[in-house]
Amino acid sequence: MKQQKKATVRLTHISEVIELTPHLRRIIVAGESLKDFPTGMEGAHVKVVLQQGDESEAKMRSYTIRSFNPERNELAIDFVVNRHNGPATNWAMQAKVEDSVGIAGPGPMKITNYNHSSYLLVGDLTSLNAINGYLPRFEKATDIRVILAVPNRADIIEMDYDDSLNTEWFIEDEAMITLEEKVIETARGMPKDTHVFLALEASCIRSLRPVLQEDIGFDRLNTVAVGYWKRGVDADRFGAQKKKNPL
Repeated sequence: MKQQKKATVRLTHISEVIELTPHLRRIIVAGESLKDFPTGMEGAHVKVVLQQGDESEAKMRSYTIRSFNPERNELAIDFVVNRHNGPATNWAMQAKVEDSVGIAGPGPMKITNYNHSSYLLVGDLTSLNAINGYLPRFEKATDIRVILAVPNRADIIEMDYDDSLNTEWFIEDEAMITLEEKVIETARGMPKDTHVFLALEASCIRSLRPVLQEDIGFDRLNTVAVGYWKRGVDADRFGAQKKKNPL
C-alpha cells in the first residue's frame, strides 16, 4: 500500500489582523518559510495547523487563499467568525499579531478548466475567496453567473474582479426566496452544457444537485461540488462523513 506523503508545515507568524465584516476576519501571516510558496494559487486552499493548549495533536483546517505577496512573504486568509464555535474559528477570534501558526499546502484548484463558454458559480461566506480566485482566470467573453450568499448586507466584501458585471449578492436576512430557489431560477436561463461550481453548506448542495441535473439537465460530469461545512456537525465529523458518502 502506497504511503501518503506527509505535508510540509511552514511555521509563520501573524503580521496583520483585519476586521472585514461582522462575520469575516482576515488574518495575514508572514515568514521566511513562505519564500518558496507558489504564486498564482489564489482560490486554492491551505491547511491551517493549530496547536492548542496542552493537546498532543495539532488541529488542521482547510482555508482558501485570498492573496499571496511573494515580495513580503505574506499570505492572506479569511476566517468566518461569530457564527459557530470550533478550533479554527475560536483561534481566529483570539488571534493577534505575532502569534505563531502553521501553514501546509497549497492544495490543487477545484476548477481547472477556464476555457468553457458558460459557468454558474455559487458560494457563501466560506467560499468567497475560492470564487474570487477563479473569476479572473476566465476569458472576458465567457458567460459567467455568480451567486454569493452572505448573512447580511454588511458582509459584502470587495472582490478582485468587477462584481457588478456578473455577480448577485444573495442577502440572507433580506431574501424573499431561498438560496436554492435563487440558484434554480438563475440556472433555468443558462445553456445545458454550463459548468457548475457549488461551494456551500452540505445539505444545500444535496438539495440542489438533483434539480440542476435531473430537472434542468446539467451534466453531472460538468459539476464540481464542494461542501465546505455542514450545519450542526463539526469539521472532523463532517470530513469523516464525506469520505463515506461524498457529495
